[in-house]
Amino acid sequence: MYPDGVNLLSLFSGIGGAEVALHRLGIPLKTVVSVEKSEVNRNIVRSWWEQTNQKGNLIDMDDVQQLDSDRLEQLMSVYGGFDLIVGGSPCNNLAGSNRVSRNGLEGSESSLFYDYFRILDLVKAMAPRFR
Repeated sequence: MYPDGVNLLSLFSGIGGAEVALHRLGIPLKTVVSVEKSEVNRNIVRSWWEQTNQKGNLIDMDDVQQLDSDRLEQLMSVYGGFDLIVGGSPCNNLAGSNRVSRNGLEGSESSLFYDYFRILDLVKAMAPRFR
């Protein structure tokens, strides 16, 4: 379906599981906008991107709240609409060391989950202009 690759928006990317899965399925990654708070995780994704000689564009962001309508419109104007949007959990990490910051959807990290729906709604509203 996507011989030229996909444009992927990956929110709370973690260590890039969706990106790796698509790559392993043989689906080229044309553009990946990866939003992940953890610098360690962003470095892991960037390192994987370079080690696997990805040909597309990797745009990594550290703050999901910076992804507002203006930034999304800019990204979609330059790279086209998103073919796939994936989302991880903003409230877990590999070591589980953020348990103290999680308190349902009111925890300092868990409340970021609301941004997933905010961004999804923005992308859906803008999508017809970039098809």
